[in-house]
Amino acid sequence: MDKVFKVCNKDEWECVKNNDFYEGSKNDQRDGFIHFSTSVQLKETLEKYFKSESPLYLLEVKTDDVELVWEISRNNQLFPHLYKPLPLSMVSKVYRIFIDAEGRHIIPNHILNG
Repeated sequence: MDKVFKVCNKDEWECVKNNDFYEGSKNDQRDGFIHFSTSVQLKETLEKYFKSESPLYLLEVKTDDVELVWEISRNNQLFPHLYKPLPLSMVSKVYRIFIDAEGRHIIPNHILNG
C-alpha cells in the first residue's frame, strides 16, 4: 500500500490547508488518532460518515514516511491510523469530492481502481 486517504469537510480543510500539520478532525482528536482509508475502503467510509455531505476534500497521503498503525476496525478490516499530527508535506494530492444526482460521492476512477 503506497497511499492512503483522509476525508475532510470543507471548513476543516480551509482552516488547515496553509498549516504545516493537520491535527485531525474532531472525531480524530476524540479518538486519539487520525483515521485514514485505503482506496478499497474509501467508498464505504464516505457513505457511512459523510453521507450527502458536499463538497469534501480528499487528501492523498503517500505512506513512505508516515508512521501508520494498521488496526482492526469496521467489518474486521485493517485500517490505517496515525497517532500524531500529519505533516501536510506528506499530502501528495488534494481532490474535491462532490455528490452526483443520485446522492453518491464522485470519486476519481483512478483512486478506486488504484
